[in-house]
Amino acid sequence: MRKIITFVLCTLYLCTLSAAPRRVHTIGDSTMSDYKPAATPKRGWGMYLQVFFNQDSIEVNNRGKSGASTRTFYETENLWPSVKRQMKAGDYLIIQFAHNDEKCKGEDVYVQNAKLRAEGKDTLTDMRGTEPNTTYKQYLRKFINEAREMGVKPILMSPICRAYFKDGKINEEGRHNLTSERMNELKNEGDKDYVRCMREVAEEMQVPFLDMTERTREMYESEGQEICMKRYFNCGDKTHTGQEGGMLNAHLAYLLIKNSPELAELHHLVALPPIEVSVAYIRGIEEKGRREAFNAQGMPYKTTIKNAKMHNMQLSRRDRYMPLGGVWPAGEIDEVANRYIEYTITAEKKKGLVIESIYLPVKAIGGPGMNIHINYGFGDEFRNVTTIYENTALPKNQEISVSLNYPILVPAGQTIHIRILPWYDSNGKGQSGKFLQLGAMKITGKKLL
Repeated sequence: MRKIITFVLCTLYLCTLSAAPRRVHTIGDSTMSDYKPAATPKRGWGMYLQVFFNQDSIEVNNRGKSGASTRTFYETENLWPSVKRQMKAGDYLIIQFAHNDEKCKGEDVYVQNAKLRAEGKDTLTDMRGTEPNTTYKQYLRKFINEAREMGVKPILMSPICRAYFKDGKINEEGRHNLTSERMNELKNEGDKDYVRCMREVAEEMQVPFLDMTERTREMYESEGQEICMKRYFNCGDKTHTGQEGGMLNAHLAYLLIKNSPELAELHHLVALPPIEVSVAYIRGIEEKGRREAFNAQGMPYKTTIKNAKMHNMQLSRRDRYMPLGGVWPAGEIDEVANRYIEYTITAEKKKGLVIESIYLPVKAIGGPGMNIHINYGFGDEFRNVTTIYENTALPKNQEISVSLNYPILVPAGQTIHIRILPWYDSNGKGQSGKFLQLGAMKITGKKLL
């Protein structure tokens, strides 16, 4: 492949036009989710899928969520139940999970906890792990059945590969097959291949299956480890992609949709002249909304929010937060979607609001293992969730100033929810005496005329 990704940028034209665009909902994990450029170099492929469709005919509702597995996405109120409230008959649902389902190395967390209890050991509090042949399949079936009940057409898409290279090839674990490399450690019988299990569910339930794992494997191996790590996985790990990687994977997902005979209804495509997509082009797509927000005319807006709402958290003092019970659970490596501190702002009924900057004093008290994400979403459904800040190594007992300068448009009459989601790198043990201290959140912007 050339150093500049070259592809045909296409738009979707539906034979039967309707007043409102048909929606393609995407549910998955951090490799799919939305991020703000000011927050992190990470880019989920779901951020860019809309580029390939005419937004007058197709609207992509990307609901990928950092840290989610099939179980936690299904069981968390502001995730799957929220997506269901946004779906309607005739929509499509792309389902892509496995990265976080693998947290217990191919075993279900409840089974693993039963063994730990029998041995008199502490149980795990990270509940994401599912066993591919049983609970993973069960949750995939739940998504499919509940979507179909609403007249929504489900699509199973296997997860993108991790950049786990061995002798120039993506190894089994990178392809989400934990069998060969983990079986001796697990002392378990049975295949632990998540992609095979997803394919079997697709065949069983007659759902389109798009093998994104194999497609990304082919692409990564053709590019080679050095190029992949330099250009596509340039976020400090071998799981999350950056700008070019996110756009590349969105294009691969689009091609899988385009070439699937089972998705003929989505094949009424009009090809445009080839466009060479560089980093500058991708950045231009990301910046479009920002420029529009900055250029909007409005009156100055300024507010300070002192009293935040909590969910599954408690206060030690006036501004020191910790989980309910006072202990940070062992084994957490990413945000927990239903544990957060929240600030809300509602735009006037007839005037939208552009938030231009957010300032928040933050301090980790008691230890160096505190991590946070700052996400925002809209309404009680917490839709259009986007990460606008992440820090996975807050300094101990040192206040930092989180200052965000990326505009966010709050439409007239809508409420934006800004959530701080903390977790603690506990080195395998629950931690007490550790707190996240937050000051007042200051927001500036403008009310639209």
